Amino acid sequence: MLFPFTPLRAWRMTGLAVALLGLGATASAQTRVLFVGNSFTHGQYAPALNYNAAAITDVNYGLPATNPRAHDAGMQAAFGGVPGIFKKFTTQAGLNYDVHIEAVSGKSLEFHHTSALSVIAQPGWDKVVLQEQSTRPTPTNRGGNRQLFYTYSTLLEQAIHGASPTAQVYLYGTWARPDFTYPAGSRYAGLPIDSMAQDLRKSYQQAFITNGRYAAVAPVGDAWLRAITADVATRNSYTPDPSKINLWASDQVHASKWGSYLSALVLFYQLTNVDPRTLGASEQAATDLGITPAHAVALQQIAYQQVTSPTTATTKPAAAPDVAVFPNPATNQLTVQLSGLTSPVGTVRATLLNMLGQVITEQNGSGSTLKVGLAGVAPGVYLLRLQTAAGISSRRIEVQR
Repeated sequence: MLFPFTPLRAWRMTGLAVALLGLGATASAQTRVLFVGNSFTHGQYAPALNYNAAAITDVNYGLPATNPRAHDAGMQAAFGGVPGIFKKFTTQAGLNYDVHIEAVSGKSLEFHHTSALSVIAQPGWDKVVLQEQSTRPTPTNRGGNRQLFYTYSTLLEQAIHGASPTAQVYLYGTWARPDFTYPAGSRYAGLPIDSMAQDLRKSYQQAFITNGRYAAVAPVGDAWLRAITADVATRNSYTPDPSKINLWASDQVHASKWGSYLSALVLFYQLTNVDPRTLGASEQAATDLGITPAHAVALQQIAYQQVTSPTTATTKPAAAPDVAVFPNPATNQLTVQLSGLTSPVGTVRATLLNMLGQVITEQNGSGSTLKVGLAGVAPGVYLLRLQTAAGISSRRIEVQR
C-alpha cells in the first residue's frame, strides 16, 4: 500500500533568518524549556557553573538543606551551567526561550523521578531535556545499570507527556570519562576513550528507538569524540596536548569551559534548529567564558557536523520486526518489507525523522509490505522508524533528487 509522505517541516531556519525575523520572534509565544540532570548539566566549576544564572530559573535555588534537591554546601549560588550558555545563544539568535534548570550534583533520573516529579511533570513545558547520571547507561560489567536508565527515562517521559502532551522530550547523551579509562584498574582500563563513548551512545539510541516518543538524542558525547578525532580537542586529559582544547576539567570527569560550551552548542542546535555556526567568532558566551574566537568557531563547526551526521550504532530491540528497505538511496518511493511476522501484521506506525530527531511526518498503515512515498521530502539522510505490535525497528535512509 502507498504511504504518501507530506513533509511537516521541509525547511531549516538559519541563525541569520532568525535574526532577520527578530521582531517576530520577540513577539511570538515564549518557549519554556526545562533541563533535568546533575553536574554534567549545571557544570562543576567556574566560569560555567554560575554563568548567566540571572537569565534563567534554577528551580532548586534557595531550597532548605533538608530538601534532597538542595544545592551542595559549596554551591549556594544559582546555577547557570550549560542551560545558562544555551540561554545566551537563544538571546543572540533572537529566540524567546524561558529556560529552567532542575539539577542536583551526582544524581540519576531515578532520583529526579522520586524527588522532582512535581517540577518535571507540571503542565506547560514545551521542551524537556533529560540527562542521566554519567555511568548508569554503561553495561553492568562496566558498573552501569542500563535497565534503571531505561525505566526512569521512560517514566519521566510518560509523566511529562501526561501533563504536556505536545512537549518535546530530549535525551542528553553524555561524554566518556578519562577517570574510567586511563588509570590502571579503572572500568575501561586498556581501552580507548571511544569505548565508553560507544557504550553510552548505544544506550541512548536504544532508549530513543525503543520508546518512540522522544524528540531526539542530543549527541553531546559524540560531539566530544568528534572534536578529539578532528584534532580539535586532546584525547588523554591526563597528558593533555597544549596545542589542543581540553574538554575535561582537572578532575578528569566534568566539563571544562570548552566542554560546557560544546555541550551547549549541541543542545542549542538540537532544540532550536538554528545552525550554531551562525553564532560566529564574536559569540558573547565564548567571550564571557574566556574562549578564543578561533576555538569558538571550531566548536561551533563540530556541533554542526555532529548533529547533522547520520545516526550510527543503532541497536534494534530483540522483539522488533526485521525490516528490508529498498531502494536506498531512494528518490520518490521506498518499499518496506517487514519479515518474520504473520500477515497481516495489523497497524504499522511509520515515522520519518530528520537527523535532528524532528518528525517530518507520521502515518498509519497495515500489511507486511509498504510503499512509502517520498514526494516533497527534501534530499538528505533520514531515520525511518516502523512500529508494530511486535516492536520498533528503524532504518537509516537517504533521499536523493
